[in-house]
Amino acid sequence: MIFKVSSMLKNYIRIACRNLWRKKTISFINVTGLAVGMASCFLIFLYVHFECSYDGFHSKADRIYRW
Repeated sequence: MIFKVSSMLKNYIRIACRNLWRKKTISFINVTGLAVGMASCFLIFLYVHFECSYDGFHSKADRIYRW
């Protein structure tokens, strides 16, 4: 069972690499789009985390009024 899975993954990786080398422009666009999407999601997460943790160190942080 393990032999079949490893040979199947090896075959999938080989086919993926072959397609990446054949269609370089489309692959570059896809990888760039994926990188930009992941970076923007990460930055949005950091911004939301910062906004939610603002003034959280006070003992009565839930009573602080913010505009």
